[in-house]
Amino acid sequence: MTENLKKIKKCYGCGVILQSANEEEVGYVPANVLKRDDVFLCQRCFKTHHYSADKLHSPVVTLDFMNLINDIKAKNAVVVYVVDVFNFESSFNPEINKALSGLDIILVANKFDLLPKSTNETKLKDYVADKVEREGLNVKKIIVASSTRNYNIDELLEEMAAFHKKGDVYFIGAVSSGKSSLIKTLLRNFKNETSRYITTSIYPNTTLAVQEIPISETTTIYDTPGIAINNSLLGLAEKEVVKVIVPRKEIKPRTYQLLAKQSILIGGIARFDYVDGPFTGFTFYFAEGIKLTRSHVKLADKSFNNMIAHKKTQPISYLVTGVQDLDAFEFTTYEDKKYDVSWNGLGFVSFKGNGRVVRIYAPRGVAISYNESKI
Repeated sequence: MTENLKKIKKCYGCGVILQSANEEEVGYVPANVLKRDDVFLCQRCFKTHHYSADKLHSPVVTLDFMNLINDIKAKNAVVVYVVDVFNFESSFNPEINKALSGLDIILVANKFDLLPKSTNETKLKDYVADKVEREGLNVKKIIVASSTRNYNIDELLEEMAAFHKKGDVYFIGAVSSGKSSLIKTLLRNFKNETSRYITTSIYPNTTLAVQEIPISETTTIYDTPGIAINNSLLGLAEKEVVKVIVPRKEIKPRTYQLLAKQSILIGGIARFDYVDGPFTGFTFYFAEGIKLTRSHVKLADKSFNNMIAHKKTQPISYLVTGVQDLDAFEFTTYEDKKYDVSWNGLGFVSFKGNGRVVRIYAPRGVAISYNESKI
């Protein structure tokens, strides 16, 4: 759902929202300039700063990984595509999906244990199925699983056994999708009768270190390296921050009843503004180590900057030294449905209703998305 989403243009120099209505007010840019896609500075900062646009991100799927994918196609092998249901929008990546086009896929919606116990598994599976159909993937089976709870691992084994006649099985997934943990749990449930040994080696025609796990005399599981997603906080933030933002146990939803012009500061790394609409409940799904702070929109910039400066919130990242380092996006709902707003690699907010205008702030380079709710 992108038709109602618009990016709020902000000055990369001072962080104010750009506008063309009043030259005397902060953030002014002439109207004909503001229409352009390459505007980064307000008129004041343009006169005092030299700015160069962000460097383009490197591709998610490298040439080495494409060589591996081509080998999978040549073998007519099966792919177990592991996605993280908590960070679904981050791990179900368009570049990975394009690379896997035409292959036989078993999709594992992993980390089901992180979602609240009240989560409807059927609804979640339908949500994933809809995304799969939109991407045109040849998914033979969708399995909602948890390696931590050993949930539906036997179902995965049964599906893999049904494809054994096709030969090898390749596990593919984004970094932090839980792919390797899933394989370890699977092997604990699997009676291995082969005399072959588990090895790690460089895959032919690549520089990728791939673990080869024999499950019979003729069939091998290949655990491929996790693919780094370049617009996810999991790939951009430092390790100390990733440890805070990646949940290790069931998420405890935090609900705030908000009036228009109220804001929730998400640690020192993101922000959610309720710009306009009736009194509404917003439920935040983030790891418990992330501090949420309520504020009025008028005070949000100052509060956010102060908490970072005095280290009074968690997490704090080198990516964000203040609000000037956040990109802003805004959208309006037009249907009485339940929606999710997601930050790639961080978490999501759920709410219901039409006529709600929300503004989402994310560290520069981190993608946001909004969809009908998955839970």
